[in-house]
Amino acid sequence: MESGDIIAVFGREPTLSAWELCRLTQTEDFGVLTKELAVLPPPDGLTSYQLQQRSGGLVKVGEVAGTVKDLAELEHVLDKQWPDRIPAGSTARIAFGASAYDGGVAPTRNFRRDLGGMLQRVKRTMVEQGRSARIVVSKESTLSSAALTQGKILERGFELLVLVQPSGLVYGFTIATQDISAYGDRDVGRPQRDMKSGVLPPKVAQVMINLAHLQPTSVLLDPFCGSGTILQEAAMMGFEKLFGSDVSAKAVSDTQENLVWLATQRDVPAASAVDVRLGDAGKLPDLYPAGSIDAVVTEPYLGPPQRGVPAGRVLLPLVSALSRQYTQWLTNIAAVLKPSGRAVMIWPFFRVEPNGYFLQLQQAAHAAGFTFVAPPPSLTQQSWFRSTPRGTILYSRPDQIVGREIVILQKRA
Repeated sequence: MESGDIIAVFGREPTLSAWELCRLTQTEDFGVLTKELAVLPPPDGLTSYQLQQRSGGLVKVGEVAGTVKDLAELEHVLDKQWPDRIPAGSTARIAFGASAYDGGVAPTRNFRRDLGGMLQRVKRTMVEQGRSARIVVSKESTLSSAALTQGKILERGFELLVLVQPSGLVYGFTIATQDISAYGDRDVGRPQRDMKSGVLPPKVAQVMINLAHLQPTSVLLDPFCGSGTILQEAAMMGFEKLFGSDVSAKAVSDTQENLVWLATQRDVPAASAVDVRLGDAGKLPDLYPAGSIDAVVTEPYLGPPQRGVPAGRVLLPLVSALSRQYTQWLTNIAAVLKPSGRAVMIWPFFRVEPNGYFLQLQQAAHAAGFTFVAPPPSLTQQSWFRSTPRGTILYSRPDQIVGREIVILQKRA
């Protein structure tokens, strides 16, 4: 681990965050990998800020500044270095804070208390040197993206990141954090949303696009575009060859309206140029030439909304019907993909104790010409990493009956 290495802090779903990071940076060379974060060399072609902007699963991105043996040594370093962490030209009251993370050893309550005491002493040093300062704190064990934004820490000061390891401490500083308000604008702030069909969170759409590992010139298709979430996130990432389709005329209209809105609100010219067509995903070769698409990234129909806890006798016929429908869609998706093209899809699963109900599509995917792309052993060997036997990742809220199974498929060459 060296100064300048990236500190990537995971979100609520560390399994999904870690897999996205692997696919986005095309590396498994982690200096540190825990349930809370990863430390890795700077990825080619991406700055720390760009990595944060591109990722849906990282809540913060920072950079390693050095290593120390304990908090006493860190305080000595910080007493000398804090003026260099203040934004150039800023005369505003300094806002700063710290977050301690598991870098191999989980921070104890006493460690967090001692870290808070160190910050108080650093603040006194700042005041003695003529600078007004305040420490931003949180009810959570670490400072959230919202706390950093509301506290204006990155505008007026810094967040210290402390990684606890068996042999000492790694410390660094936050460079960028997730913009929660921007996600809200692109979700509830856009003109059209279809709550009946369900709304894919923009962050999950970002993750799915990154899992596809595309080049800037790749041709991306969402054949179940709904209100256009995946297409808008792909446009925000800079992809220009974007296609969408849906069997619903309202969905096509909603997508087009949302993309025009995005182009004006966020200065994303490519958004208004997305080719959106009316058509059935079961007849994709009628809409797009065979072998013309690099990647399909999509959330198809997940089945009817489930109220209460459905019985197995209700779910089994539904799972069977959806499996037949997805089998047809897989065949058509494979037909328009290029050889070695990828499909990143969401398949529904139903969270009913003691067992979940999953679509049975392994044979159908194989028959359509696909292989499953599973997370690498460097991830699956981690005790906290949660993937299914077929190499997929499950995503759901605790109160949801219908969950999302995120699947990466690759068409055989």
